[in-house]
Amino acid sequence: MTDSSKLLSRMATILVFAFPVLILCVPRGAGVFLAGVGVLALLGWRGMGRAWREYSKVLTPLAIAVLAFMLVYVGSKLYFHTPWNVIDNPSRTLLAVLTCWVIARTAPDPARLWQGITVGLCLALLIVLWQKFYLGAERPSAFVQAIAFASMVAALALVGFARPGHNRTANVIAWFNIVCALLILMLNGTRGALLAMLVTLMPMLLVRYRRFSIRMFVVAAVSVAVLGAVAYVVPGSPLGKRVDDVVSEVRQFDQGSPESSIGARLMMWGAGAQYFASHPWTGVGVGQFARIVQATPYCAQIHDPVRRSQSIVCILEHAHNDIVEAAATTGLPGLLTMLGLFLVPAALFVHTLRKSRAMGNAQGIHLAGAGLGVVMASLISGLTQVTMAHQANVVFYAGLIGLLLGMAGREAHSARTDAV
Repeated sequence: MTDSSKLLSRMATILVFAFPVLILCVPRGAGVFLAGVGVLALLGWRGMGRAWREYSKVLTPLAIAVLAFMLVYVGSKLYFHTPWNVIDNPSRTLLAVLTCWVIARTAPDPARLWQGITVGLCLALLIVLWQKFYLGAERPSAFVQAIAFASMVAALALVGFARPGHNRTANVIAWFNIVCALLILMLNGTRGALLAMLVTLMPMLLVRYRRFSIRMFVVAAVSVAVLGAVAYVVPGSPLGKRVDDVVSEVRQFDQGSPESSIGARLMMWGAGAQYFASHPWTGVGVGQFARIVQATPYCAQIHDPVRRSQSIVCILEHAHNDIVEAAATTGLPGLLTMLGLFLVPAALFVHTLRKSRAMGNAQGIHLAGAGLGVVMASLISGLTQVTMAHQANVVFYAGLIGLLLGMAGREAHSARTDAV
C-alpha cells in the first residue's frame, strides 16, 4: 500500500468512526458526513475505477437499485410537472453507491465503526437528558426530527450489538449499546423505533452468539422482553405514556375523530390505499401526498383556514408509512423500486455473509449481520414514518448501508483472496 493509500485509509477510518457522532450529535452532521465522502472520492479518484471492477458484484446491483428508484421518481416529477425540490431528498439515496464505492477504495478499519457507535450513543444520551430535564423538551431528539432521530438510534444500537468478539467484555459493550438506546428511546417517546429495535434484536442474537443454544435463546428472549417492559413501566416514562395513548386514540378514531397521532395515520393510510387502488401506475405524483389528504371528506369540509391549520391531519404532507407513501405518490413502479432500496442491500448482505462464513471471516460475518439488522429495523420503522421525508434520515440510511456493504464486501473479497 502506497503512502497516499495509507493516508486515504486513515482519513476514511476517521470518517467511519465519526459517522454515528455526526448523525446523532452534531447539527447538520449528515451534511458533514456527505461532504467527507465527497472529499475522499475526489482524493482517491485514481483508484476508483479499479475498486469498481474489483467489487462490482456488490456495487453494480446496488447502483441498479438506486438508479431505478431515481428514474421512477424523476419520471414522476416530469410527468406531473412538480417542482424540482421534490427530488432533493430522494436524490440523496445516491450516497449509498458513492459511500460503498469510496469504502471499497479506501479500506477503512471496521473496528472504528463499532467504537464510534458506542461513543455516539453515549453522547446522544447526554444530549437527550439535557434537553429533557434542563430545557424541558417534550420529545428530546438532539438536533434531528424526533421520529427520524429515534429510528437512527435504534438502527445504530443494533449495529453496535452485532460488534465482533464473543468474550465477556464484547458482550457487555454490545448490551450496553442496546440499553443506552433504550434510555434514549424512553425519553424520546417514539413507539415505532422501540418496536423495530426489540423485534430485530431477536434474530440479531444469532449474530451476537455464534454458539446458540435453546437455553441461551430463552434467556436472551426474556431479557429483550424485560427491556421492553422496563421501558413501559418506569414511572414518568414518556414512552409508557405514549403506548397507553394508543388504545384511547384508536377509540377516538372509531368515534369519528382522526385528530390524534394514531388516528391521523389510520385516516391517511386508508386514503392513500384508496388512491393507489384507483391510480396504480402513476399515483398522485412524487411529493404530492398532501393533495390526497386535502381531498379527503374530513379535510374538505374544514373551510376555515385557521381551523384547518390547527388540524393534526390536514397539515401533514406525507403518509407516515413508506409503503403507503410510495404507492400513493409514484404507483406500483415507485413502490417496487422503493422496496428495492431495502431488499437489494439485504440480498447483498446475505451473499457477503455466506462468503465470509464459508471462509471463516468473523469481521465480515458481523458486518453483514449488522447490515441485515439495519435493513430489517428500517423496514419496521418505515411502517410509521417516511424515510424520504427527512434529509438526515435519508443520508443516515444511505450512508450506513454504503458503509456496511463496502466493508462487508471488502471482508468477503479478502477472505476469498486469502483462500486462493
